[in-house]
Amino acid sequence: MEEKILITGATGRIGNYLVDALVNEKEKVRALVNNGKVKNENVEIFYGNILDKNTVKKALDGVDIVYHLAAVVDYLAPKDIVWEVNVEGTRNLVEIARGKKIIYLSSTAVMGRNLNAANEETPCHPSNFYGKTKLEAEKIVKNAEGVIIRSPDVMFPGFTEGYDYVFSKLEEGKMPLIGDGTNLIHNIHINDLIEGLLLAKENGKPGEVYIVAGKEVKTLKDTLAMACTFLNVEPPTKSTPKFLAKAVAQYKVFKSKITKERPNLIPEYIDKITANRSFDISKAKRELDFEPKIGYEIAIKEMVEDYLKRKVK
Repeated sequence: MEEKILITGATGRIGNYLVDALVNEKEKVRALVNNGKVKNENVEIFYGNILDKNTVKKALDGVDIVYHLAAVVDYLAPKDIVWEVNVEGTRNLVEIARGKKIIYLSSTAVMGRNLNAANEETPCHPSNFYGKTKLEAEKIVKNAEGVIIRSPDVMFPGFTEGYDYVFSKLEEGKMPLIGDGTNLIHNIHINDLIEGLLLAKENGKPGEVYIVAGKEVKTLKDTLAMACTFLNVEPPTKSTPKFLAKAVAQYKVFKSKITKERPNLIPEYIDKITANRSFDISKAKRELDFEPKIGYEIAIKEMVEDYLKRKVK
């Protein structure tokens, strides 16, 4: 019997890649769309909002598997909206989708910042409000025996928040190391994340959490040096304390409230780039058969090339 898959958040950057991957596997896909556009035409579009229970009920009709990706990730968004979508939207979906297989895309933001080879048993201490909402949503999904995939930051063209600012400052020779640059960064390429989500459909166990992350861990210093190689500039030699970098970011946020323009740097980006975070993905390898394939050199090269192309335009 052919299964039908519903995807929430299908118009997002990750959602569009997941749609393509499922369509390529000849799956029957329906997208619950609130706004934005699903790029793949071989998808059934259902317009609605996960906060509307009647809409969710209709969208789930005839569906066997649900990929729940819809979320507000904007750190500058009002907290009540972030909570409403990330937590109450998840509650709506899960309550109505009882009996269906639910795969929830969560974030390692639920775990906090200072993590060394953290695994699924590591206590969660969210360091920001977004992380708190994702952890609350995880609890809802877990109680419904859903499969939870935790992902760190994604690397690929299109994921520009924070990266464009760093690349531009590296080009100008104005990007210092923040701190001593020895903190560990463990992200994931979009292709590896999509593979993890697909494997969760086949191999994910009910009520289990799986951390998926990239094949390599790099220091901030090494990551910036790699970006400089592709930008054809010298890597940073000077450093600045984290508190000064955050003060600059806070000023940019304050200034944006006056100019009404979105700031290109916010304190959360400084927290991300200076956090010491690495993950143990052995559970995902063992139970999902997950094996990340793309390292930092390819990921950063793709992102820098995309940045340079957009800059020329």
